Amino acid sequence: MKTQAFDVVIRGGVVIDGSNCPRYRADVGIRGTMIAAMGDLSSATAHRVIDANGKIVAPGFIDAHSHDDQALLLQPQMECKLSQGVTAVVTGNCGISAAPLYPDSPMPAPLNLLSDAAMRFTTFQAYVQTLRTSPPAVHVIPLVGHTNLRVLAMADLNRAAAAEEIVQMRALLREALVAGAVGLSSGTYYPPAAAATMQEVCDVAQPLAEFGALYVSHMRDEAVHSQQSIDETLQIGQHAQAAVVISHHKLQGQANWGIRRRHCRRSKRPCTASAWHLIAIPTTPAPPCCTCRKSACPARS
Repeated sequence: MKTQAFDVVIRGGVVIDGSNCPRYRADVGIRGTMIAAMGDLSSATAHRVIDANGKIVAPGFIDAHSHDDQALLLQPQMECKLSQGVTAVVTGNCGISAAPLYPDSPMPAPLNLLSDAAMRFTTFQAYVQTLRTSPPAVHVIPLVGHTNLRVLAMADLNRAAAAEEIVQMRALLREALVAGAVGLSSGTYYPPAAAATMQEVCDVAQPLAEFGALYVSHMRDEAVHSQQSIDETLQIGQHAQAAVVISHHKLQGQANWGIRRRHCRRSKRPCTASAWHLIAIPTTPAPPCCTCRKSACPARS
């Protein structure tokens, strides 16, 4: 039997692979940038062996809710994330993203979180290309913000969008999806988008189905009317034929404590909710985290 050879073998650790399988002891063999084998690799050779006895071996964590859009370019080492084991960040949440934005675009809160005027990108493609030209130390999973689209298409943000403005926003969304955005985020909790009706967001979100893209929402209310907000968010996803991620399902106010389970029971389609920056209700299958992309659980083989 031919001896297996790897660039790196991580030996003797306990693997937690993100697949919902029980933890298991396994060696991990790496060639180049790919996980090439997992299991008993005690007879394998490697240029480098990492002793993981007594340690957990896991894929890099995904920060599912970040506002790192500009930090990726201003601090490309991303030590603040890598030091915590985060190797991928989802950007463009809450309806705000680094692109598209014109140089003279207004920056109403919370869009002013992205305040560096030198980091304006008039197209989503320009932003993505900049990331590719100067890649940060973490993977980027970018969303495009609904508030950005409103700012570009509308002179008055204190009303619902007119038909021609919706057409423009839809075209901008399509451009972003072609460029690599994985979905549309909205922040109807915040004033720049609070005037948007559910129908506006439904109409803007139409291209999502074609791209298999996500609808991610910092929903309109997180307290007394949280159930109505959840219903609205899921209706938008259903209209757009898009998977839905609900951000910040935190249920403000003591009177609302303990009703999350009721919310989930009332939801007639699978949903994922994030509480602050944590995926709290992972009822939809997560994408494979390992670079090997295998869905089978080694613990069951």
